[in-house]
Amino acid sequence: MNMSHVVTHLSFGRMIDPRLLTDMKRSLPYLGQSHDRLDEKAFINQHEFGANVTIEHYLQIVKTEVITRRYGQEHSLIEEHEYTAHSSITQTYYLPVAKFHFELSPMQILITENPKSLSHFITNLCAIIGGVFTVAGIIDSIFHNTIRLIKKVELGENI
Repeated sequence: MNMSHVVTHLSFGRMIDPRLLTDMKRSLPYLGQSHDRLDEKAFINQHEFGANVTIEHYLQIVKTEVITRRYGQEHSLIEEHEYTAHSSITQTYYLPVAKFHFELSPMQILITENPKSLSHFITNLCAIIGGVFTVAGIIDSIFHNTIRLIKKVELGENI
């Protein structure tokens, strides 16, 4: 028996509108990278393996949810199930099979967006400017004192 097969489409949960997924990938580029991992993949039994070959697929499914907060309310934008896949081909002495092992992960990936206020932005900006000013002052002081010390040594004065 030849257990060669092609996986045309494999997904879990509700289908997500492709336009919404494209819009979300602009802000979250890592979203959906393992969404269609097995789509259009062919698992063909080459002749070097022989006749009785078992093809096994190990899939771990993880729920991913994107939540935004606007005006104190939470809105769920996307709820999808991503999966990782690993396939192996082994020689068997019994009946060959094509196996799919599913493992539902108890973990969930939760992506939240917390908008910051204008006062938070201004506070961070002031902290950055103050930090740059302080570091520039320290470097200027070290540079100035080093030059003064070099001049004293050159003139032969006691330190």
